[in-house]
Amino acid sequence: MADIFREVDEDLRHERYLKLWRRWRYWLLGVGVAALGAAVAYVMLADAQESARKAEGQQFAAAMAEIQAGRGAEAANRLAMLAADAETGYAALARLGEADARARRGDITGAIQVYDLLAGDSRIDPLYRDLGALLAAQRSVDRASVSEVNQRLAPLLAGNSPWRPLAAEISAIAEMRAGNVEASRALFAELVGDPAAPLGQRQRAAELLVSLGGDLETALAGGGASAQWEDDDAAGSSQEAAE
Repeated sequence: MADIFREVDEDLRHERYLKLWRRWRYWLLGVGVAALGAAVAYVMLADAQESARKAEGQQFAAAMAEIQAGRGAEAANRLAMLAADAETGYAALARLGEADARARRGDITGAIQVYDLLAGDSRIDPLYRDLGALLAAQRSVDRASVSEVNQRLAPLLAGNSPWRPLAAEISAIAEMRAGNVEASRALFAELVGDPAAPLGQRQRAAELLVSLGGDLETALAGGGASAQWEDDDAAGSSQEAAE
């Protein structure tokens, strides 16, 4: 009889974690879109005066136009060829664009494969390779094991990558979805006390930590972030009042 009650309790907990994941998944998926937009802006500004990049820029723009026109398959093929041949920063943008085009068509497996190609491409700046690993893990959260997700994120979590806070959040959600409560709490608690993480991300981590039965006050005190949290909140309130 006790085994039956335990199984029911585990099922209820798992359903609760799935509800939390469904609540936050669209924010996480939005990271990819925002990252692509930022990357496009950066490369176009940096390369605006270099004629050698003009042809690749035109190919990339044509592929983006095809995506907007609903021709995702054609765009993905064009971007795959551009990524293979490009000698400039457009190689990274082409991989990001191709993955986005495949995801829009529902080919999430194909998108993950493209992100993995980006992560393993030695021609590309480490910042974009890390972004590829991050987005591959992000897209894998609801279709791969937690160990596979964490394997992709391991280099970002171990080093000083600017993507580390996001990697920690994705790892925490993967652990939560797998029902690994203690591991998830530990990662969310670390994020709450991480001064390098944006305030909004720390607030999300705090909400999820509390929902999992974690101790928010201990997390704030342990990370030494309580005072900074209050200062950031006050600054945000002052800015809103000024506006």
